[in-house]
Amino acid sequence: MKRVGIVGAGASGLVCAIEAARKGHAVFLFEKNSKVGRKILATGNGKCNISNQNITLEAYHGEAILGIKEVLKRFDTFTCKSFFSKLGLEFREGEAGKVYPMSHQASSVVDVLLHEARSLGVQICLESEVVAIEKKEGHFVLHVKEQTSLFDACVIATGSLAMPNLGSSGSGYDFAKAFGHQIIAPLPSLVQCVCEESDVALASGVKMDGVVELFVENQKVQCATGDLLFTAYGLSGSAMLEISRKVSVACARSERVHVVLDLMPTFSKEALQSLLQKRVSIAKGKSLSLWLEGMIPKKLALLILHHEKLLHVKDASELSAKELKKIVFALKALRLHVTQTKGFESAEVCAGGVDLREIETKSLQSRRVENLYFCGEVLDVDGDCGGFNLHFAWASGYCAGQSL
Repeated sequence: MKRVGIVGAGASGLVCAIEAARKGHAVFLFEKNSKVGRKILATGNGKCNISNQNITLEAYHGEAILGIKEVLKRFDTFTCKSFFSKLGLEFREGEAGKVYPMSHQASSVVDVLLHEARSLGVQICLESEVVAIEKKEGHFVLHVKEQTSLFDACVIATGSLAMPNLGSSGSGYDFAKAFGHQIIAPLPSLVQCVCEESDVALASGVKMDGVVELFVENQKVQCATGDLLFTAYGLSGSAMLEISRKVSVACARSERVHVVLDLMPTFSKEALQSLLQKRVSIAKGKSLSLWLEGMIPKKLALLILHHEKLLHVKDASELSAKELKKIVFALKALRLHVTQTKGFESAEVCAGGVDLREIETKSLQSRRVENLYFCGEVLDVDGDCGGFNLHFAWASGYCAGQSL
């Protein structure tokens, strides 16, 4: 039996603690917050998108992402469901393969994990921030609240820089560096984007199903389909979150970034042109915004007219052919320049982290320090939107816990 110290009681730390305790180890779980699993409670808008039916390596990103292939193989969707089913959780499937707890409450997931950990004898130490970790004479020394505790093995499950309001910090990176590990520069991912054009605020609150194309230095690098949400600062929504990782990378390199939005993807340009021309017949006496309101939200109409400099047209029936084409172009290819993301404060996850090339791929044990393990978002792994990130947290915690 080993004494195991786990730093961080988030998704990966909780699962790691459960698996280690099932193997008969004496497990101590340290959490600096007053509650465990705070970030779990915020996932899926409080519904907890626990996993996805389509877990593949292609949904994940990192400089050495092949390193998690074995982890995903050992803990696939079936294993994930089986793990939680044994804790008493039932599931429902949402769109795009998303898996949720049947209760629709993230608190259900935290509650069953916490109950299982306590039932197995895991010592959960709340409001206990680990400020330093050393290794002396074959043991790990964890410094907590001006006290020290000795352990045979240590697991760093501290999370990343994303969502600092929920207690996230870069402490895990500091611990890793102290043991000689390389850190891939952290960047915000699954995050909203800030636009240069101030008139985007005119459409704040408008959500549309659409297509976004991302251009870096005028080269198209990604395309995503989903909802697009206009905000006071720029753009959000699932489609924008999907491209945000590459936006973060480009902005970090000071590269020029712009997006092109198709706000009416079910229409070709020709079909939309034809529809608008037909609508001119019912346009007399109507303002352009009122005329467009029959097709799109009022706020979006105001943005289009402002962006295309058509505010001078007082009667929609007086639109010229050139002005009509400008509206078609704006609805099918609205170009906006992105200056930055909303940063770690708003990011759901973090790209970058502990370099996977220095981690054993099956056990998640450090290649540099024996009995030191890493799991969860502290590693250089980030996934697409749709339950992939939480799945990796469970999976890595599971594999690390079983390897102890």
